[in-house]
Amino acid sequence: MKWIFKILALCVAVTALGCISDGHEDSDKTTLVKIGQVAPDFTAQLYPEGEVTLSSLRGKVVLLTLWDPECPTCRNEIAVAQERIIDHFEGKEFCYLPVARGQGYDLIKGFCEVNGYTFPIGLDPRREIYSLYATLYVPRSFIIDRKGVIRSIEVEYELDHLDEIISTIESML
Repeated sequence: MKWIFKILALCVAVTALGCISDGHEDSDKTTLVKIGQVAPDFTAQLYPEGEVTLSSLRGKVVLLTLWDPECPTCRNEIAVAQERIIDHFEGKEFCYLPVARGQGYDLIKGFCEVNGYTFPIGLDPRREIYSLYATLYVPRSFIIDRKGVIRSIEVEYELDHLDEIISTIESML
């Protein structure tokens, strides 16, 4: 019976690894892109359906958020996305693109169903997209301008940071 608890503890530790709540002293060292750089292009399958290529969103301001549903900080950010981000910028040349690091369709489907989320979420089951942008820590948010250039990078989440992100996006629109 003790081995079950050890396996459970190991699973929890492994899934939480890299969450910003683990500490982010080295977040700059783990960020692979820089402000002013063209955002690395990728194509992601979307839940509930379809796919998106980042470069196809040129002409829009994009908020790319790399996150993991196992991370409590990430869950807090995703929980307010509909009201604070998606609804706020509805009808504008803007796209909110959350990409789930290391997660596949079935897990994200269950996560969205349990939480009542209906907005599209990008899937990155092999961390290929994540590895273009960072080596460790989530959530990470990148504001990308209409030309595909990274204008802001946030490697944490608190409500005041979300206010700053919203303000930056508003100034770009």
